[in-house]
Amino acid sequence: HYLPDRRSIADVGRFDVEAFATQLAEMRASYLVLTLGQNSGQYIAPNAALEALCPASARDRPPRDLPLEIGRALRRRGIAMVLYLPFRAPQDDRYLMGCLGDISEQQPPPARFIAGWSQVIAEWSQRYGTLARGWWFDGTYNTRDMTSSEWNALCGAARSGAADRWLAFNAGEGPQRFSLKAAPCQNLMAGEFMDPPAQLTAPPSDLMLHVLTPLAASWGREAPPRFSAAQVRAWIAEARARKGLLTLDLPLDADFRFLPAHVALVRSATAPAP
Repeated sequence: HYLPDRRSIADVGRFDVEAFATQLAEMRASYLVLTLGQNSGQYIAPNAALEALCPASARDRPPRDLPLEIGRALRRRGIAMVLYLPFRAPQDDRYLMGCLGDISEQQPPPARFIAGWSQVIAEWSQRYGTLARGWWFDGTYNTRDMTSSEWNALCGAARSGAADRWLAFNAGEGPQRFSLKAAPCQNLMAGEFMDPPAQLTAPPSDLMLHVLTPLAASWGREAPPRFSAAQVRAWIAEARARKGLLTLDLPLDADFRFLPAHVALVRSATAPAP
């Protein structure tokens, strides 16, 4: 969980990719969901399409391509990378909202926005190619009246560079929403679930099972783990048995390291059976 704001976006320059990837390998992670950005308008990589559409936004992106470096470091360790991005323009950035032609994420997306956002997604998709195992799109709350051609543009952008990607579109949190199919090209449950049951369950679906929950008290919170290693181990086993995924949201400290208590718990949960 890494979301720099305007005051901290320059810190991308001191992010130690090798140390970060090494910690993931120590936890025996098979993939990482990496946040490109969220609602502040700050992104951790350049994007030529976004800079062409909204030139003034270039100041909010570092020249360093952190996802490219992370993706390569993960590949060397056999770990996949999934990219996180909101389905809509950054809701707290008035310039980008206006420039991209978007409105509140609670309302259907305008056609002009979908066309522009598809270009932005395609640029990152093609840049990272097979380094990007999938996309996790947040805030897919209202897609009413989206046409098939609009979905084709957006889904095509998400698949550009690697046609077999996992694609998740998040329609909301909790037992009624974590498993919803919110896009025609979706093949993976978004999985957002603050309080998963002790045994993973989901309604019948053509989507791959996925449960996403924070290990701490909330998203990105630097706090002690709220689950035991035994519980996490059981969830991992259940997800594997159903050819699904379990994702734990883990915060980073000021030096971009995972918290020692979180690393220790996940290492215990993923340790091979004696």
